[in-house]
Parts: sequence; C-alpha cells; structure tokens
Amino acid sequence: MKTRLLFVLLLFLAISDSEAQNLRAEFALAEFYSPSEGPYLETYLKLKGNSLSVVETESGNYSEVLITYHISKGVWVPFKDTYKIKSPLSSGDDAPMDFIDQRRIPLKVGTYDMEITITDANDSLAEPAKIQQQLVIEKQKQLNLDSLVSTNSASSPVNGNQKMVYRSSFSISDVQLVDSYSKTTESNILSKIGYDLIPFTSNFYPESTKELSFYAEVYCLNQKSVSSEQDFLINMFIENADDGKLMKGLRKFVKRECAEVSPILQTFPITTLPTGNYNLVVEVRDRNNKLMNRRFMFFQRVNSNAPALVNSDSDYYVQSDTPKEFYGTFVTKYQNVDDLKEYLRCLHPISTQEEIAQVNNRMNFQDRNMMWKFLYNFWKQRDPDNPEAAWLKYWKQVEKVNANYSNNLRKGYDTDRGRVYLQYGAPNTISPNLFEPNTYPYEIWHYYVLKDHLHADQSNSKFVFANTEQGDKEYKLIHSDARNEITNVRWNYDLHKRSNATIDIDQEDAGSHYGGRSKEFFDNPY
Repeated sequence: MKTRLLFVLLLFLAISDSEAQNLRAEFALAEFYSPSEGPYLETYLKLKGNSLSVVETESGNYSEVLITYHISKGVWVPFKDTYKIKSPLSSGDDAPMDFIDQRRIPLKVGTYDMEITITDANDSLAEPAKIQQQLVIEKQKQLNLDSLVSTNSASSPVNGNQKMVYRSSFSISDVQLVDSYSKTTESNILSKIGYDLIPFTSNFYPESTKELSFYAEVYCLNQKSVSSEQDFLINMFIENADDGKLMKGLRKFVKRECAEVSPILQTFPITTLPTGNYNLVVEVRDRNNKLMNRRFMFFQRVNSNAPALVNSDSDYYVQSDTPKEFYGTFVTKYQNVDDLKEYLRCLHPISTQEEIAQVNNRMNFQDRNMMWKFLYNFWKQRDPDNPEAAWLKYWKQVEKVNANYSNNLRKGYDTDRGRVYLQYGAPNTISPNLFEPNTYPYEIWHYYVLKDHLHADQSNSKFVFANTEQGDKEYKLIHSDARNEITNVRWNYDLHKRSNATIDIDQEDAGSHYGGRSKEFFDNPY
C-alpha cells in the first residue's frame, strides 16, 4: 500500500459557507491480508463532535453524518457505499462526543482512486467535505533473493507506514496505531484477536498521551519452504527518526512459530519520551538474527515534561557498538556479515586495484564495522551527495547480471560478461552466435562509446566472449580492442579450435568455414 496512512489529515475540511461550522475529522488507513480472502483495506475516520450540528431529543443529543465511499479503477468501480452514522447520545450538559467509523474493504491487487465524501446530515448549509487518495494494493508474495533494502533512509522522517523492501519468506502488514483496547464481549468491526481496538487516527502524540499502542500482522508467505515449527523473532522498538538511534527502554521481542498470520498487539510507555521525531519499527528476524523484513512508521511527540532531546544525550539512547560515524547512514541497515561480504565482493568490477586488494587480502569478513566503513567510503567517494542512491542503482545492475550470467561455479558479477557489463554498462549491440557449425558458442559486444570512471572514454570498442567448456554456461573474454583489456590477435583462430585438427602457433586467422561469420560480426557488428 503506497501512502498508507494519511496521518494527520486532521481534515480541518473547511466548508465554504462562512456561516457554516467547519467539519473536522482525522483519517487513517492500513492494509492487511487474509490468507483465505486476500488483501483488504481498513479505514479509520474519526469525526470531531464539536464540529458537527447537534440534534436534541428527550433521550439525549446526537450528531449524524452521511458518508459515501467511491473506489474506482478507471471506469470499473469495485467498491461503492453510502450510509449514515450517528454519534453516541450525550446529555445537554456534556460536550458533543467524537466518534469513529471503521470499514473493512476487500480489494484485489492494483492501483485505485479513492474518494470519501462526508456530509453533516443535519446541516443543510454544509457542503460535503472530501478525501481523495490513490491506493496501491500490493500482493503478499515471496521474494526469492537475499535481503536488500530499497528505499526510505531511517534518517528521513516520512508520514505513514513505510515498507523496507526485503526479499524474504515473511511479510508485515501496515501498522495500526491503537488508542485503547479491551477484551471483546461481542464480535464487531473493531474486533481483532479477542480485543476491540479503538483506532488512534493521528501520528501526533501530545504530552497528555502516556502510551503508544499498535497492532500489526506478520505473514509466513511460503510454509512449504519454511517449516511450520520454525521459530522467528519479532523485534519492535522506537528509534530517533533523525539519526536512527534506538531509544532506551522502548524495545520488545516476541518469539513466534511460522504461521499464516501472526498477530502483534503491543504497548510502549512514552511518558519520558522527549519531544522529537521518531519511527515505530517492526522487524522480523530468523533464528540466526538475520533481518527478514522491516516496517517502520513515523510519528511525532511533544512532551514538555521531559528534557529536550539533543544528539549528545546518551541517557535516552541504547548504547550501540555502531561507530558514531555510521549513525543515520544507509550501511547500518545491513546487519548480516554474510550479506555485507557479498556486497563488497560485487564491487570488484568497478573497483581500483587497491580497493580490490583491500577486500581480497586485508578485509576481515567477520568485522561488520570494517565492512561498513569500506562500503560507505566506497560510495561516498563516488557520489558525495547521495551515496545510498548510487549504491542501490549499482545493486540493481548486479541483480541483473546475476540473473543473466550466473552459473554453477560463480555469481554473475564474477564472470567476464558480468564484469564488463558492470564496469562499462550495457553494450549498444550484442551479436550472439550459438550454433555456428565450426566455432564455439560466442557473443560479440559492441560499444559506440565505452565509459569507465577509472579511465578516459573510448570509441567503437568490441569484446568477444566464447563458451569453450562443455557443460557450463560461462562465456570467457578471449579478445577486446579496448584499452586495458585482454588482446588476442589469434582470437578468431582460437574460436575455431573445436574444428581445427592441428594447432599452428603462427596462424592468426581461422580461414574460411561454412557458416562462419565471426570476423564479419567483429568488423561490422549489428
């Protein structure tokens, strides 16, 4: 779900008539998943009683609103509903009461336009107030590669639930903030896991609020590949949104066994939480403490009863072995040392010889801080303004070459084709020739302009890759006319070795062969 919680729409939805009272409301939404029925949307609308007209009766006073939902996908309207709701009755001496409307709306995966219209049913002068938002319902599915964060730095406060996109067998629902909860006596729309949950429809916590409660769900997406008895850890905590530091005393762990749905209902005391910007974080970790998925939601706290929070205040923070130089940087998202080792290895194609030597010979792959430092400095040197964006852009290319060029022996970035692709980018043309009768399978890559950040640009550069070994998919570089690459004047002859009965060390050209076009493709690539 994109832009999941419209906190604080504190919809001071103004009505245009100056004589009319301004209708005020708070609105939030969250996406959950039912294994039997699929994804569904929950909406939480809190109407402010003192912004609505009041009807007086012998039994008490009440307000009433007319609500219309219209969710569309082009001309298709999968959900539409119009209904009235009344506030609880109050006496004439009591202030009008706020009241909640909550809906559960099943929606298939896709992008929708949602419009909610709210009208004061007892005020003929009032114009309808409207909420308009695009919805993106995501598929809960297993992603197959090792974990990698995609967006949203912990140092960047954002509104609403934010999904850190990890490739794992676990998914996490949106986080529903809860104002209060009590045991269910009769099942109703507010009921979950035996409790009635009253939604908290803002992400602003004033000092009068002493607790932060929330509800979320963890989904085990592929129980065939994950044992039903395999346990995992749900890690929940509050961190400073400005620097990513963990707040002391605001962390909980829950161990669970793999199930289709694992619900979470937790409360954090925030009486001593100082004024500031924070993230409520929910993580899933496996039994080896490897991060499998992560969801965080931004909120704000105002608390004049607690001393102001400053960066040097160690009393508020959990002491960490993370060096201060890495606080708030993207590298600290990568906690698993095996993942960090992979991320460093894949940098070889774009590294200097000194950097390669440092990784290969001087790197301690059990020292997480050492690997963090290398990864951060590597990308900081290449893009001082946004090293994380540069790294993520490169990683997408690594994923591409791994998908296309990996074999039983090595990852795609360790192959010749993967290295050339990562170092120079995609070629302008590729001439693949897999079935010429007298040659090994080969490819000729042609670059109009060869760009390499380590050297000056080159023009009209070509690379010849051949699969000379039976039984594997690896194509080795046997010749290139680019500077600093392997040059082999006998490349065409070597390409035809499979059909040459004898070897002549003085011969450079393979001569003419039926169907042979390697020299033609090299001279005039297409």
